[in-house]
Amino acid sequence: MKTILVLTDFSDKADHAAHYALKLAQQTKAQLLLCNMFMVPYSEPMSTQVAWPMENFQTIEEDSKNELTQLAGRLNGKLDSELDEGDFRPIIEQCSKSGAIAHIFAELATNHQILMAVISQHKSSASNFVFEDHARSIIEKANFPVFVVPDYEPFKDFKKIAFATDLSISDIDVLHSLSGFAKLIDAEILVTHVDDQNSDDQEAKQSVKHFFNMVSSEIKSKNIFYRTIKSKSITTGLDWLADNENIDLLVLVHRKRNFFQRLLEGSVTHRMANHLTKPMLVFPNSKVLEVLPEF
Repeated sequence: MKTILVLTDFSDKADHAAHYALKLAQQTKAQLLLCNMFMVPYSEPMSTQVAWPMENFQTIEEDSKNELTQLAGRLNGKLDSELDEGDFRPIIEQCSKSGAIAHIFAELATNHQILMAVISQHKSSASNFVFEDHARSIIEKANFPVFVVPDYEPFKDFKKIAFATDLSISDIDVLHSLSGFAKLIDAEILVTHVDDQNSDDQEAKQSVKHFFNMVSSEIKSKNIFYRTIKSKSITTGLDWLADNENIDLLVLVHRKRNFFQRLLEGSVTHRMANHLTKPMLVFPNSKVLEVLPEF
């Protein structure tokens, strides 16, 4: 069954993201997997010893499982109070994991049909949880799409999805997936390319036109529209898009050494994460055909 993975550190913001994910699960008819990934501190922090004291591990694991049970209880209580007879009710499962993030993600992807992972955008103050790094670390290591919920953003139906593209051919595969999602929730897709405001390159304009024409010919949908934005930077252009196009969801593809590297790495990432006002869905680029969810 399709699964939405909810990564939590049990903070208030992560709790809000879990409730947001519950709405997503109802909308996409998926189950929820609540997951807390924790690290066990050494008894001697400066020691080179790598063995974990068993009592530390057991205590932290027990606390993690108890917190997950309480979170699942709150979400099930929400369903009990809001669902009408015949409405889809997501199954809520939970897992507590320790170890390297990438290895945990690989294990989860092997054992579950993960549609996406949902996280809050904040930086955790808890030193023993995975969220001591911000969303960038999760996006870097995930082999499935990652949905970032802005701080306390209320859930609302997605009527306009903006897909920001660098005109890579593989983006058309992502659009195939998005078009299935958009059809499921009756949303339109705005395919957007951010271009240098000082550029007047006719070849670049032809590339944009060619890409948009390819999308039109390969994806048959009346709800896909196109927009080129002239801007001094990618982040400025995406900020303008979020503020002026009344979008409900921003979708990106993460690539290294490419168009969005400046967006998802370094100081630009910090700026974007700190003032994110719209939900953001980030697809991994590696083996894109293998990680695309089927809606």
